[in-house]
Amino acid sequence: MEYLPAYNRILKEGGIIALSTSANNNPNVRIVNYCFDENNPSVLYFSTSSDSNKIAELTGNEKTAFTTIPTSHDDTPHVRSHNAFVRKSDLSLNDVKDMFLKQTPDLAEMFEAVGNFLDIYEIHVKEADVVVSMEDAGIIIF
Repeated sequence: MEYLPAYNRILKEGGIIALSTSANNNPNVRIVNYCFDENNPSVLYFSTSSDSNKIAELTGNEKTAFTTIPTSHDDTPHVRSHNAFVRKSDLSLNDVKDMFLKQTPDLAEMFEAVGNFLDIYEIHVKEADVVVSMEDAGIIIF
């Protein structure tokens, strides 16, 4: 089975991931909103303040892992990766705002209130597990 369509569908249906960080061998996990462009599916975008603890941790170790969070208890579709890295994007919030709001319209109020303080970061996915169901899972490599 080709898993890119399922990967895109799962990422479109979500909007929140659990993103791992690690500093001095101390792991951490953060819940972040994300968006992505189906024309460039190996990159997910998230916004945060550049002086946040998560960015300090990622600056010291850009390697990351993440998982989408299943939206239903009846099924388990999710995407997870332990082969990804984070870097600060050259894009601004204005460049990706429409993608964010298409995926998660509720972010409009937050962007209005604190958007001037947010930077955009990119999660570059090299490989991901795509779990369509308990019986159907595969790997995609970018």
